[in-house]
Amino acid sequence: MDSRITQFDELAGADGRTRAPYRKLSQWLAETPPELLASRREQAELLFRRIGITFAVYGAQEATERLIPFDILPRILSRSEWTMLEKGLIQRVTALNAFLADIYGAGEILRAGIVPADIVYRNPAYCPDMAGRRVPFDIYVHIAGVDIVRTDDQGFFVLEDNARTPSGVSYMLENREVMMRLFPELF
Repeated sequence: MDSRITQFDELAGADGRTRAPYRKLSQWLAETPPELLASRREQAELLFRRIGITFAVYGAQEATERLIPFDILPRILSRSEWTMLEKGLIQRVTALNAFLADIYGAGEILRAGIVPADIVYRNPAYCPDMAGRRVPFDIYVHIAGVDIVRTDDQGFFVLEDNARTPSGVSYMLENREVMMRLFPELF
């Protein structure tokens, strides 16, 4: 990642004007009292607690249950931004499936030394019982939680791929449900 990139304002462009995808939201925010936003945020947190949408933080001490991070303001993508991301995500998951098919199959990437074999074989997620087995359509990754950050008007970076247990997918869906419940006027 380019170390010069420190932040990106989703709402306003470099010229200070509201970016096109955010125009309706910006107008709505200008007309919405801050007290209403604070109240809705509290309602959202209450809903998440009631539903049990939490995650555990493990450390030196016992696990701590925390609410999922919830941003009261939605991220909005234009159709062209989503089209670009969709193509990249499909390409990425296709590459992950090809990698897994190879390490459990022919092992060409390991023999060529592109990826050191010991890194793969010593990884706790590597399943030796899968070696030599084909899966239907070579699809190992059925659901992927790809963590993405925006870097500028056209740039996105992937922070990580969550293909084993992409719990973030359920958080995203629950977040959307709560947003639709608390802010139906935005949908």
